[in-house]
Amino acid sequence: MKKTIVVLFASLILGAMGIAPVMAQSGGTDITTLVAGGSSGNIDSKAAFTAGASSTITGYVTAVAAVTIGAEAKVSGNVTAGAAFTSGAYSKIKGSISSKAGFTSGAHSTIGGDVTAGADFTSGDSSVIAGDVYVTGDVTLGAHSKILGSVHSGSGIIVYGSGATVGSVK
Repeated sequence: MKKTIVVLFASLILGAMGIAPVMAQSGGTDITTLVAGGSSGNIDSKAAFTAGASSTITGYVTAVAAVTIGAEAKVSGNVTAGAAFTSGAYSKIKGSISSKAGFTSGAHSTIGGDVTAGADFTSGDSSVIAGDVYVTGDVTLGAHSKILGSVHSGSGIIVYGSGATVGSVK
């Protein structure tokens, strides 16, 4: 009992300081790799997580470290990465994405919600993000990429590729 209280107290202190690791939600499968063409429900990885090309996740993805979603892979929920987030070409994520480090999306990828990144943000050519983008670093938009919501760059730097558009800049 005493040890549990100490661990809980330490977790609360580290969390308040913003340095606690991402904690896995309960209810998902603890795996690090989903094979190409594979499928799964919710993912709660206690490490990094990689979804292979053309894989399908019918739920959320939470990983303590980096998350990589392969080309043409689909995620029906939110993605939370304890480090960087990367998606391959033509990937589709219906929810929002939160990464504690950088964000890079592949060409022609789509994201149905908001994006929050703890470092630089780069969208691939012709990618579409339906929500808002909150970035502590620089924003780089690939050619013809679209952010339908607003863009918030902590550094104030936003680089537009040819034909790239955003709903608004805040």
